[in-house]
Amino acid sequence: MKKFLSAATILGVSLVLGACNTKEEAKESNKETVSGEITVVTNRVDADELYEKIETAFKEKYPEVTDIKWEASGTDYDQYIATRMNTTDYGDVVFIPFSMAGTPDEYSKYFDSLGTVEAMEKEYIDVTEADYDGTVYGLPTVLNSLGLIYNQEVFDEAGIKELPTSTDELIAAAKQIKEKTGAIPFYTNYQRLAVWAGALSSYGGEDFKSATLEKGTAFEEGQPIREVMDLIYELSANGLIEPDPVTLEGQQAQQQLADGKIAMLMSGSQDVAPIQALTETKDTIKIMPFPVMIDGKTSLALGAPSVIGINKNTKNEATAKAFLEFFISPESGFAEDMGGMTPVKAELNAEEKTLVEENNVILTAPAASAEVDTTYSAIANEAGVARLTDALQKVVNIGLYPDQNESYEDYVNSLEAKWETAAKNHEE
Repeated sequence: MKKFLSAATILGVSLVLGACNTKEEAKESNKETVSGEITVVTNRVDADELYEKIETAFKEKYPEVTDIKWEASGTDYDQYIATRMNTTDYGDVVFIPFSMAGTPDEYSKYFDSLGTVEAMEKEYIDVTEADYDGTVYGLPTVLNSLGLIYNQEVFDEAGIKELPTSTDELIAAAKQIKEKTGAIPFYTNYQRLAVWAGALSSYGGEDFKSATLEKGTAFEEGQPIREVMDLIYELSANGLIEPDPVTLEGQQAQQQLADGKIAMLMSGSQDVAPIQALTETKDTIKIMPFPVMIDGKTSLALGAPSVIGINKNTKNEATAKAFLEFFISPESGFAEDMGGMTPVKAELNAEEKTLVEENNVILTAPAASAEVDTTYSAIANEAGVARLTDALQKVVNIGLYPDQNESYEDYVNSLEAKWETAAKNHEE
């Protein structure tokens, strides 16, 4: 796509253009009409053909729209867009950086309000990916289920008849795979262990943040962070993961999963189709929920791989809003391409409606009050577990190399002490 500019080029231009901006006058002139041009900034550099189709369909629906400029960065998008946000020129429609989740009070500085949580949750699923104090600033581009992608042929070879529904059952299944097949039972994805943050609500319920604050610690047995840490530790300590987690890259691991050399990895449903495409027996690649049940029902963890919002400084607000609504609808084809479903409740198909109605839907970014969000984020940051990466990498290292590290029990106790100290610092 000729209009698809590189991150480096756009960043250099944006710093120059940011200085001159007559945004208020321009916004007023474009307040009502869906027309003119907009710039869309995304984290995908592999979707030229898809974006061309989306642009064509959007222009057919709104003939007065003259142009859509697509800009993206595929490597460390959060850092790229955060740098651009030091100016006012960071596109009209923007994939909101997930790094802002730690400072939700800043959403209003950069993005337009889309409505209240109370009003929007009547029309959309998962409106709290980018919200603060009851106001929504971003919506999911697509909803994917989060869980464990697995190779059914490996499970069959190991004699596993039922999917695990607890940590103990998962460890037992992994041991069975190790004993009866040549496959690595579980791939940790060491460099991207932060994705487990999306599993915390599955382990602790959608109110896990407030429950954690009430308890005063996050590391007692049974609490969500501890549950995930225990799982990763048991897998690592029992030799049920890849031998060298630091070097086995994600795409290589996906190919090995497709080839039956790896049995399981944690990811979202958006990765199922790409992994299926790597094998001739695509039906063997499936996804299962996390090994936990809440209130006696299977938990369907739904979350967004990306969240879309509108630049507060946009000069073409009407077109930006129309595009956002179009982009997240099935009409654009983006959700289908990402292997997920639209967040628009009225546009779910029959199968998706059944899935949502018959399972215990758990949002990976559940709603919490501004006070709870801010306090939890601050304490987690001070305790060193805000994004989980460092803590879970440490757990893997302890499990694999116990002679070179402190004991797992000592590490948990040290985190608990840090959390309790941080919690006291934030007491009213």
